[in-house]
Amino acid sequence: MEKIYVVIPDRIGTINPNIYGHFVEHLGGVIYDGIWVGEDSNIPNINGIRKDLVELLRKINPSVIRWPGGCFSETYNWRDGIGPREKRPKTVNWWYTLDGRLEPNEFGTHDFVKFCRLVGAEPYFAANIASIPPLEVRNWVEYCNFPSGTTTLAELRRENGSTEPFGVKYWGIGNENWGGGGSFTPEDYCTEFRRVATTVKSLDRDLRIIACGANGDDTEWTRRFFEKWKDSTINDPVRFFGYSVHYYCGTAGNALEFDSNQWYELLYKASYMEDIIVKHRKIMDIYDLERKIGIAVDEWGCWHPEGSGPSKGKNLFEQQCTMRDALVAGITLNIFNNHCDKVIMANVAQMVNCLHSLFFSDGEKFVVTPNYFVFDMYKGHQGGNTVKTIVEAEEIPFKAGDKEKRLFGLNCSASIKDKKLTLTIVNPHFTDTCETQIVLFGAGEGKVTRRILLQAEDPHAFNDFDSPNMVKPKEDYPDLSGKDFALTLPPASITLLEIEIS
Repeated sequence: MEKIYVVIPDRIGTINPNIYGHFVEHLGGVIYDGIWVGEDSNIPNINGIRKDLVELLRKINPSVIRWPGGCFSETYNWRDGIGPREKRPKTVNWWYTLDGRLEPNEFGTHDFVKFCRLVGAEPYFAANIASIPPLEVRNWVEYCNFPSGTTTLAELRRENGSTEPFGVKYWGIGNENWGGGGSFTPEDYCTEFRRVATTVKSLDRDLRIIACGANGDDTEWTRRFFEKWKDSTINDPVRFFGYSVHYYCGTAGNALEFDSNQWYELLYKASYMEDIIVKHRKIMDIYDLERKIGIAVDEWGCWHPEGSGPSKGKNLFEQQCTMRDALVAGITLNIFNNHCDKVIMANVAQMVNCLHSLFFSDGEKFVVTPNYFVFDMYKGHQGGNTVKTIVEAEEIPFKAGDKEKRLFGLNCSASIKDKKLTLTIVNPHFTDTCETQIVLFGAGEGKVTRRILLQAEDPHAFNDFDSPNMVKPKEDYPDLSGKDFALTLPPASITLLEIEIS
């Protein structure tokens, strides 16, 4: 029998709700049709924003949403997206060479902030530094955050319909500046980052500035960035809040067709997120021993070949999401929970009609993917204190190409809040049930007050417009209590237990 030991007194830290963040970019069908349908649309909407999306997103406590990119942000001028829609310019989208779409700028700063307010999330702006001067980033902050009547830009915001300041706290300085965001070296980016951050901070020293970090496990970028930062005469870790890292675990097989080895290979790639976090934090600790700067994994998820989603290639990068993608989400969120002393924010990419999405839409059609249910099941972790878990489980051998590899037998995280323990467990076995004993240390008896199981008869299963309920969670209230109890974990599944601790 496999065992999970939950060591109640051993607290790792508080789970920042922003770990459960999201990402939307002007890419394919994410904004237009996904979020924005227009105020005159026959599709139910709230000021032009898709009503079904608002209502379902609000239920999972989305915490923070990153916008407008991604790569799109690196040629975006925020002034194009304000003022009367009929007067906004039509521009060339960053992704034009891949899908031929132009940017109508119907959805801009005011619309995004309204969307965030509707769903209860904080806005996180990714500012362009590859193609506009620092003053324009500063001007965007001023436009968003200064009280009406104080400056010309604040008055312009009022004239455009928002008397009250937006109060945008989170600002990313550039995006993927090692690549499409200017092909900087770490040293050159650090110089530009310091210039922009200093300019922006002159408006408000309490802004939470996030620097562009590494692509995956490129620890050399991290080392060189912080080495350059260390040499600055204005070096002050409080000056920036977070350091971003992007990691897409790619694919194995493809989105819909995969065998058991490819199933395990993708979950193995997802588990590598833990190594990435630990490696970068180890280097950051040399320069930021007090950990005033946290890691923001502001793009993560699977990246399968496009064309498998409902649009069949119309929407760039859109991919179908099966139970395998749901397990990737469960594994990844468990890793973030277990490293909440390092990770302060994460943003799954992307929300709708794209990579690792929670929703698909097409006109009046709308459906949730298995990924949505994972975020719904895990929301109880937000703001909880992560407690240490120790897993005893046989590793799973598999082949990745001609290489023999091994995957953990179980993946989990646990947190406690107000005497309620939230335990989320991923059983990665493709076909095997796991008989598991849960052992509680350092507390009185526990009583399971709710169990939710996400599983499908076929691990390849997914939801689409014609079959929207192929994958959905099942909830029950099992009679399980004591300091230890036995639990049956079905294959290819995610289980949530809510346990009342005496």
